[in-house]
Amino acid sequence: MFLRLLLTVIVTASAASATAQPWDTVLGDALDMPETDPHWVSVRGRGVAYLLDADSGRVGGTLDISNFTPAVRPAMDRERIYAYGSFYTRGTYGDRTDVLIGFDTNTTLPVSEVEIPPKAAGIGNPGMIGLINDRFIGVWNITPAITVSIVDLDSNEFVTEISIPNCAGVYPAGEGFISSCANGTIQYVEIDSNGEEAERFSSEVFFDLFEDPVLDYAVPSNDGWVFMTMEGMVYEAQVNGDEVAISGGWPINPPDTGATDRNGMPLSNDDDWRLGGRQPYAYSSNSEVLAVIMHQGGGQETFEDPGTEVWVFSTVSQHRGYRLAMEDGRMVNSVQITQDDDPLMLLSVGSDIEVREPVTGRLVRTIENLSGTIQNLYTD
Repeated sequence: MFLRLLLTVIVTASAASATAQPWDTVLGDALDMPETDPHWVSVRGRGVAYLLDADSGRVGGTLDISNFTPAVRPAMDRERIYAYGSFYTRGTYGDRTDVLIGFDTNTTLPVSEVEIPPKAAGIGNPGMIGLINDRFIGVWNITPAITVSIVDLDSNEFVTEISIPNCAGVYPAGEGFISSCANGTIQYVEIDSNGEEAERFSSEVFFDLFEDPVLDYAVPSNDGWVFMTMEGMVYEAQVNGDEVAISGGWPINPPDTGATDRNGMPLSNDDDWRLGGRQPYAYSSNSEVLAVIMHQGGGQETFEDPGTEVWVFSTVSQHRGYRLAMEDGRMVNSVQITQDDDPLMLLSVGSDIEVREPVTGRLVRTIENLSGTIQNLYTD
């Protein structure tokens, strides 16, 4: 009888604690996060995102996300990190609910939740979620109809769905966002103060979907976004007034010039090498470099294959600066460069994270037993 009474007290106390801390999935005190800076990144695994200090190599906190969350979206001025995910009543099956979750950057605990249409793409890359006008979050949907769900962060409410047929990505630009489209253009959608579509327009056609498609993955530049094609052409898209301007493309596999890179390797037309990986390239306007994960052999269908090398290019000369070969048969799947005046390049290599200098490739440190897709917490 005493044991039954004791168990009743314990269960009652636990239920009360859960009610008092409705967002705490593990009952107990929350730890405070250390102070962060532009060298902090997130490393997304399955069901969790680690907040990593690249300077010390230590994990300062974790975010409990969905198994179907492709990325997180920091809003550091709001002291929030946002992520969307799909949750099922039986774990991996049953009734589905999609939500946008806001995590407190000081405790890493979820403190807000907004239900969105159960259409969010549980695949892809960081471009599937975007912070628009510092007020709205856009979430990319595919059912297979393609739309973007808009959530107002001020009111914590779902606003609307915006249709973007045959276009992928939510990349903030101007007063809205841009997406790469199957017709060979970049489309811009402007968002008004209520979160509704105000207008849209597209760039000129600059790629052929059937010959050399643009990846739906892009990285930010000073004034826009850098896109790459599967064959290695580099473009920058900018919103200028009422037009989307596309820069002239340049190839990472150029024709033979007779020149060599800093390691003495010929700058030849390396047709047998292709970009690939879960996050295949990174760009830094501060160090003026573009880092690309490369593997040898295969066709366009290998665009998600990990790489055996990382090629780093000068965006000024548009020539390769050096090749970084992985050792002991290890493969690199994700690359990121921090967006600050003293940037670091991070590589997800096997089960480790390598931290390097982007201009030279010098290894700064290795963080062991931490793998996943790397994303900056600060974008500028």
